[in-house]
Amino acid sequence: MKNDYRSHISVAVWAALLALALSALITLPPRVFTTSLLGSPVSLAFDAALVAGMVGVAVVCIGLEAAIRTHPNKAVLRYTYRFWGLPAVIVLVASLLLQAAPVEGLWAAALGGVGVALAAALAAEYHTVDPADPAYRGARWLLNLLVYATALAAFILIYNTRSRSLISASLIGGIAGLLALDILRGVQREQGITLLYAAIITLILAQATWVLNYWPFTAPRAGVLLLIGFYLLVGLAQHELAGRLSARRALEYVAASAGVVALLFWLRV
Repeated sequence: MKNDYRSHISVAVWAALLALALSALITLPPRVFTTSLLGSPVSLAFDAALVAGMVGVAVVCIGLEAAIRTHPNKAVLRYTYRFWGLPAVIVLVASLLLQAAPVEGLWAAALGGVGVALAAALAAEYHTVDPADPAYRGARWLLNLLVYATALAAFILIYNTRSRSLISASLIGGIAGLLALDILRGVQREQGITLLYAAIITLILAQATWVLNYWPFTAPRAGVLLLIGFYLLVGLAQHELAGRLSARRALEYVAASAGVVALLFWLRV
């Protein structure tokens, strides 16, 4: 049987881009739902951008799953939901990014960039299903790069909304966990362990966001600080899962992260 994973990826990418593009052309009256959580009122507005993002996430996850299911090595097709995180977050970030585009030219360029990033992510996810794949090492490197770039964009865009901590912290923590799972699954094939470490990273990044919301930081500075924390936690988790974590290596990660934070404040970025 011919391996047609590229056709599934192509359909998923174009369908997601169509959904995102339609959100700029179709105006839907926002519906605001208000509830109370932890004694505080929380409002959630469903508008065209949110609906487009949800549709885009659904189609890329379905398309990626269909592509993965064409893999010839059926023995490695377990817990494939772990591959969905990065593509889903790319679409969510795109829905926020396209809203912030000031002019049509930048909007079109951003949409094209999203298409390229999404296609690259889906193809790389497929090639990391089996560690024996000849393209595995390059695909894994590309995925790591996309994870950190997407994390930074997501952290900045979400923090810039100045939403209540209950919302912004939950979103940033959840996104951090999904992206961490994409990296950690490449180190440890055991489902339960990777989920545990991803959950810990989710909680820590959510708490960090809650604290940052009390400080008058700009969105770029807060985003970089959160990215440094994400890099530190994921790096330590990677080495722990691989059995290579030592006190010296942990200190190296902490020292490097602290140095970048100090430089960030010194330069007043």
